[in-house]
Amino acid sequence: MFTRSRQRTGSFAIGVYMKALRLFSPYEFRLYDEAIPDIADHEVLLKIQAVGICGSDLHRYRGAITDDRKTPIILGHEFSATIEKTGRHVMNVRPGDRVAVEAGIPCGGCEWCLDGNTNLCPHIKFCGVADQDGMLREYAAWPAHLVYKLPSELSFEDGVLIEVLAIALHAVNLANMNPALTCAVLGSGPVGLAVLNLVSRSRGAVKIIAIDIINDRCNFAAGFGADHIMNAHKEDVVKEIMQLTNNRGVDVVFEAAGVEETCRQAVEICAPGGKVMWIGIPEDNRTPFSTESARRKGLTFRFVRRSKILYDQCISLMTQKIVDMESMVTHHFEFERTAEAFRLVDGYKDGVIKAIVWPSR
Repeated sequence: MFTRSRQRTGSFAIGVYMKALRLFSPYEFRLYDEAIPDIADHEVLLKIQAVGICGSDLHRYRGAITDDRKTPIILGHEFSATIEKTGRHVMNVRPGDRVAVEAGIPCGGCEWCLDGNTNLCPHIKFCGVADQDGMLREYAAWPAHLVYKLPSELSFEDGVLIEVLAIALHAVNLANMNPALTCAVLGSGPVGLAVLNLVSRSRGAVKIIAIDIINDRCNFAAGFGADHIMNAHKEDVVKEIMQLTNNRGVDVVFEAAGVEETCRQAVEICAPGGKVMWIGIPEDNRTPFSTESARRKGLTFRFVRRSKILYDQCISLMTQKIVDMESMVTHHFEFERTAEAFRLVDGYKDGVIKAIVWPSR
């Protein structure tokens, strides 16, 4: 049962209300009636259709990360929508279009934005973080240049997962994968599975090893192109990988779990001269590993900060069925059951890989 209340902030179309779900305190959501926002000339009004629950959403849900703001935050940054209304200067979409949406609003004028590294913009406003509400609500105003039309072949679920695929694609691009390299993916959640899919289907690798601690995710990894799958609760990951590689290690490690153990393992299983791609986000903001081992091996570390203007490429990959993303969606929830969805994902229950909430149904 949600608590409902009326709240008005910002510029609104007076007298028209929508449902918005705010995280009031750790593990506690409250359902608000809030006014539907007006839009500027360069913006669109989005009717939010589907929202994915991401592991980074759980950090705030658990209270591990809090933002200094007076209003409880709306979570949700993986989402798809329908265009409800367009501003006077919007030409790229029209009402009724189905769209995927870039969740970060870069400033567009800083050194990094001008160099094309919009994901590194120090002034970026990101859904569900600090002063930018996320998308667990019925409507939102958003810059029109950050929405991407979905082809008829792609569903709203696909639209949600474009954000996931874009992160994986950015990580694989940074790693410069090629068919001569071996790799390991630590963590077979949605991003880890997307990395597996990309490496196996479009980039190739001599040997691909997937690791997780949940049997259901290990089983998914087998279907996403992994040559070897390990359950870290049942096997000594470092020992087994070193045996598989003749005590050499792998060329590239994708760390996609963001926990202390995988941070250490990443360095231990990486071959001398290899690369470690940090994708996972630790709740305690630490990545512990042996600096001596990393230094002696001469490892290269790349931290993956979201993605870099890759939505069009991801839409093409999905439309051509080069990668399979929609099969990751294992659970669907009506808006009023969002708290139940978060409990499920937080507990890794019922074989969940990706849970989708539907605010407008």
